[in-house]
Amino acid sequence: MEYYRLYDLRNQYPAIGNYTTTLPGKVNLLGLYPETNVLPFELKSLDGVKFVKDTKFRFIANIKQKKEDTTGVLYTSERYFKNLESSIRESNPYFINSSFNQIYVVEVYLESFITLFESMIPKEYSAGVVVLKNNFINKDKSIDYDKFVKFLDWIVSPPNLEEIDTNGVIIPELLINFREFEIDQEKAYFYPNQQQTPETNGGLINPPNSEEAKAELQRLQQIKQIQDELFNVNSDIITYTTLISDDDYPNDGLFVSKLTVVGILEKREYVSGRYFLNRKKQNEDIRNQLRKYLATLTSKKDSLDLELKNLNSNNPTQPTQPTPTPTGGSYGGAGGGGGNSGGGGGSSDEANNRNDGPSGRAENFR
Repeated sequence: MEYYRLYDLRNQYPAIGNYTTTLPGKVNLLGLYPETNVLPFELKSLDGVKFVKDTKFRFIANIKQKKEDTTGVLYTSERYFKNLESSIRESNPYFINSSFNQIYVVEVYLESFITLFESMIPKEYSAGVVVLKNNFINKDKSIDYDKFVKFLDWIVSPPNLEEIDTNGVIIPELLINFREFEIDQEKAYFYPNQQQTPETNGGLINPPNSEEAKAELQRLQQIKQIQDELFNVNSDIITYTTLISDDDYPNDGLFVSKLTVVGILEKREYVSGRYFLNRKKQNEDIRNQLRKYLATLTSKKDSLDLELKNLNSNNPTQPTQPTPTPTGGSYGGAGGGGGNSGGGGGSSDEANNRNDGPSGRAENFR
């Protein structure tokens, strides 16, 4: 769900200044005759809602162990949580109250993930492997909620072209932590139905080259982070390149030309009021502002490309990852852009009916 501030609303009657906060959690909309005409709003509370840093999905997730549970843990993205805080601070009752509407809250059930995790344990033991952590599930079947929310954010985000090399899944090195134990091959041959475990076979083996493995994992994580950032930068470069070629930009009356660009990195507003009644010069003024920011984006792209090249060159056996080539962002007048929302794995039917849901993602859970 996108956050529209009061000044973005189509119906601002009688005035946006008539929305006032009298007490914490209470907003009044005063009519033309405030002595007798007052519309009160009770704001939803953010108590109990958590967010995970560097996530971007546009909804509140109610994470439950199973569908029959009456309560769950509420999480949202860092960006969405800040919008909810702004809604309270700006006496805007619509966004925060709509966000808590059950139609828009996405329920996610962990039971199916845990069942899958448990079902793989016998096969892993047969291969002499003990999974200590798989993505967001620990060996004792407890949940790392921050990791799960990061996974949910990836699920509902649009797929990137750089994921072609991995068939649209996260590489296992970034998801799993495991140890090995010795398998008695003779026993496995004569007694195939007898489960061998670390407890029966002398315990876990220390992982070989653990420091080297940690360094490689860190390198892979850095590559993934830079690829994600490159995708965003390239998307905004396409957006700005397209805008610069436009002949005319939106105007606000006779005095000002105004352009709002909703990029992936940030939302920026460009205004030109220097040339009264001269649309040509106003347009050129905005175009020069766009060029200036495009130069900043291009410089950032070059820096990221070099950083990615250096990381890939540290591992000669690893093929160089392609630079993503997205399709671009969006722009408009004073309005905002579209939201990025939808349901994750195991989510309720309401998530599937959202009109702004993302494309589907492949899932490498196990």
